[in-house]
Amino acid sequence: MKLFKFPLESMRTIRKQKEQVAQQQYARALVACAEADTQLQRAKLTLAAAWEMLECELGSGALASSILSRRAWCTTLEKRRDELQTARDAAQRNAEATFRELVSAMRDREALDRFRDKSRRAHARDVQREEQKNFDELAVQMNGANDLLQPAGHPY
Repeated sequence: MKLFKFPLESMRTIRKQKEQVAQQQYARALVACAEADTQLQRAKLTLAAAWEMLECELGSGALASSILSRRAWCTTLEKRRDELQTARDAAQRNAEATFRELVSAMRDREALDRFRDKSRRAHARDVQREEQKNFDELAVQMNGANDLLQPAGHPY
């Protein structure tokens, strides 16, 4: 019996590696997205606390210089929040893009796996057909040998 050898095995290996790389990139993109989201949430909390402090100072009648300083700090925190929002959105887009690449790599590998499985089944059928042919030939030869061993004129 001849062994099955898939002629596109090297391509299959490359596609598996490509899928693994895509999985790793997607995992890194998800981590980056989570980190960006965490930073954004911290910035929002810091900004909310800064606004609360400004409101307290406004309510307590603080000096104008102190109020202006707090207002400038709030503006700086708003800019930082906006930057972090932009970074989180970019991380989200990157995660979506890497997910699409992962799905594409999986689809390519699965298509080649299906082709390999189909080829393996066809090979198995061919081997089985060849073995059956050999058995049939052997049976015919043995039947012919039995006919030669029987003496002439004696039907058994």
